[in-house]
Amino acid sequence: MLKKKQFLEKYPGAKEGLNAYTQDGEKLGKIIELNDDYLTIEKGFFFPKDFTFRYDDVMEIKESDCIINQKQTELSEWKEKDYKGWTDYEKTNELTVPVKEEELEAVKVARQKGEVRVRKVVHTEMKNFTVPVSKEEVIVERKPVSDETQQLKPEDREFKEGETRIPVREEEVEIRKRPKVKEELKIHKEAHTEEKKVSGEVKKEDVKVEGEDKGKRKAA
Repeated sequence: MLKKKQFLEKYPGAKEGLNAYTQDGEKLGKIIELNDDYLTIEKGFFFPKDFTFRYDDVMEIKESDCIINQKQTELSEWKEKDYKGWTDYEKTNELTVPVKEEELEAVKVARQKGEVRVRKVVHTEMKNFTVPVSKEEVIVERKPVSDETQQLKPEDREFKEGETRIPVREEEVEIRKRPKVKEELKIHKEAHTEEKKVSGEVKKEDVKVEGEDKGKRKAA
């Protein structure tokens, strides 16, 4: 498809303001705009609305006239404003301009705020308590004997040396230590929710249309 630069190289005399004609001499109107891909013919003289032609549709440029490679009969339907072809034509030549703006999005990121260390420390302390213990003692009792008991048996009349051992016992205290569970700790984390205010700058596009006449023309 022929572009504006190539078109002007081919037809150096092409410019806005030239009269446009069909190849059989029907005047269409003046060229009011040369765009990158097409030229625009003003409404009113032949067309009820601004109408565009591709540069490929130009047959020739001579002096102050631009000849379009179409006949008047091929374009006659476009003379009627209510011609149904205008609906598709306007959609084809409709320019969509996206208008953007930034939005703020709050994203929660978990990070470590700190840490809690739980450790056990061993302390040594002295404990005093009393334990009852038993022990044996030897008690010697002397008592007189009666006349009857003074009579000895024949085998006991002889004097003999000897000794008698009597064990004497006592209880001792042995300290034994055994560990036992005094208490237990249960450690867990709880999540609390709180409201935090955040703010940030955003960019927003606005549309300004300059030039009232050009704003009314159809754009391809």
